[in-house]
Amino acid sequence: MDSLKTIEGKVRIVLQENEDARNDDMVLYLALCNFYLKDAGAMPLAEIMTRHKELGLPSFESVGRTRRKLQEKCPELLGSVRMQKIRAKGEKAYRRYAKES
Repeated sequence: MDSLKTIEGKVRIVLQENEDARNDDMVLYLALCNFYLKDAGAMPLAEIMTRHKELGLPSFESVGRTRRKLQEKCPELLGSVRMQKIRAKGEKAYRRYAKES
């Protein structure tokens, strides 16, 4: 639980400072990796993804869930209107998919 609160604080800082991170989870994850590890952006993606625990990085999924939670609670951290519409459309499509399965 404490690690999730730590992730939340760091994700909040990145979202406040980086508008592109509000719209794209890949940009958010890269910015967060750089927050945790200096020069993480220079590391091969495969190394980050396979060694994230060893490197002390949060999982990609935890970052995405935390972003959604923060954007739900803090409208000032929402992405662009265009991205909000795209995400809403994707959520509707996923709900239909989930009901069919």
